[in-house]
Amino acid sequence: MAETWKPVKLAAKVIGHISQGMYRTPAGAIKELISNAYDAGATYAKLHTSFPTFATFSCEDDGSGISKTKFIQLMEGGIGDSEKQATAQAQVGKNGRPTVGRLGVGLLSLAQICPRFKIRSFHEPTRTAFEAEIKFPAYSRQEIDRIVEETKENQAKIIKHGEYRYSDISYEKGKHGIIVTTTALRDMFRKTMSNLETFAHSRFWQSSESYPTFERFIDAIANPGLSSLYFASQYDQLLFGLALASPIPYVESDSKGEGLETILLKVPEIASLQKQLKGFDFRVEVDNIELCRPVVLPSNKDRIKAADCIFPRSPRNVTFTLKDGVHEEEVSVDKYDIGVKGRDYLFQIFHFAYSKTVNGYPLQFSGYIFLQTTRLFPKEYQGILIRLRNVAIGQYDSNIMNYPLAEGPRFSMLSSEVFVQHGLDDALKVDRDGFNSLDPQYIRLQAFVHSILHELIFPGSWEEEKARNKQRRETRERETVSTFSTKLKQATKKQFTKIEIVPKAKGQNPAELVQLDKSTGIVEIYESHPEAKHVLGHKKNRGIAARVVAAFEVANREGTVEKRRKIFYELIGEIFNE
Repeated sequence: MAETWKPVKLAAKVIGHISQGMYRTPAGAIKELISNAYDAGATYAKLHTSFPTFATFSCEDDGSGISKTKFIQLMEGGIGDSEKQATAQAQVGKNGRPTVGRLGVGLLSLAQICPRFKIRSFHEPTRTAFEAEIKFPAYSRQEIDRIVEETKENQAKIIKHGEYRYSDISYEKGKHGIIVTTTALRDMFRKTMSNLETFAHSRFWQSSESYPTFERFIDAIANPGLSSLYFASQYDQLLFGLALASPIPYVESDSKGEGLETILLKVPEIASLQKQLKGFDFRVEVDNIELCRPVVLPSNKDRIKAADCIFPRSPRNVTFTLKDGVHEEEVSVDKYDIGVKGRDYLFQIFHFAYSKTVNGYPLQFSGYIFLQTTRLFPKEYQGILIRLRNVAIGQYDSNIMNYPLAEGPRFSMLSSEVFVQHGLDDALKVDRDGFNSLDPQYIRLQAFVHSILHELIFPGSWEEEKARNKQRRETRERETVSTFSTKLKQATKKQFTKIEIVPKAKGQNPAELVQLDKSTGIVEIYESHPEAKHVLGHKKNRGIAARVVAAFEVANREGTVEKRRKIFYELIGEIFNE
């Protein structure tokens, strides 16, 4: 490149966010390149990590590219103060895509994984092309903190941070888009990514190769043997993070009904969203794997598939009271109770939509809350995820926006997405990884989520779970009694065929706790006998205690020790092998 190095100029507030560790994960940094491609009208963003060595990295898209003039503007103070910020909510891109980029931090994001990288841009509108190189200094934490302290009273102050150079190149007719490449990956990034000892593909598929398909990837990370991606490789976490963050469709089975699918697509509004996402005509590939939104529900230990679920024809309309300080209003949501073919499972989906003016500006969002009766696998599905114009803001929040009450294991059984169509722009942090929790619109969304959980979902789920558990216990008890009766019949050579706990009755005063009625073949145990409470014990153990008593009394009728022992052991073995 013929051009000399020039300083990169940043707004002081961006330096402040660098000091906070601007992006918490590599996926959080790299997703900015995907967002830029999406905004530029690209049909794809292709990333290559040079798995498994991670010696190089590249990202290529076929969008409109960036002009040299715009690039220089960003380098000369535009990062952190770009025009996207002011107009992001109003802009609509290719195929009706809502603009997702913000604050011009896409280029700066790569500083987390590499100190130096190159850009080649083919700008279709002006039919020009250029290449550039950017490098960032290895500032110490003390130096960054010093800059932050010196500029805290003037966040608009421009700071020199890094260098860049550029030169024109020939424009190739018909070519458009941006290619970002680097061979200067940071040592820590390269080392952590190349450590594949916990690679899920190797663990569950005995393969050291990259995933052949996205379905194989989901199969590996949703394995109940992997409770959390924390125990998988950084490469697994990168794929999940990028798939989760990108504005791409959900996984979906093919025309023959084969392949992965999520039960969410049975909800008409989510199916409509899926159609919209497909209409945006944008795909993301990482190492030749086409990513999808990785939310596959249900996701439990038994790996129940969406195809095995019994989805209701229509939802039930239920209401709750949204309480936000002095503001209260009744809100209606749709509730779907979902069964499973041949299994004792119940899943629930609550779909909601909300639109109000909050703090003088429109706030509009929709979403769902999915609830199952066992924990979700992996842990990264648990909690709530907020999407702003289809792009995930951070990861799933397992604390449910700082939900103030203890709900035990319920948090591990819940998965939710909120789709924000309008609002929350002012609450969005510069790293797009979270929100300002004091923003009035964020507080309204938080109040909505907390109210529906506290008033509608958690109380109902506890009662429904208690009822299901009671039904399961009664079913198991009936099956156990039937099996024991068969064994009793065999052991006594059909003299006795079942046992019966006779409830207390007025005027009833049995002489014995147990009576053996040969005429009916019933072993009767009387609750009204004085010894009953002591012998039968607590209600939940009463069935077992009654069978032990019956086994003793029936065996005790035999004339010899050997016969008594034989029958008693047979029946006791049946009881404790239930």
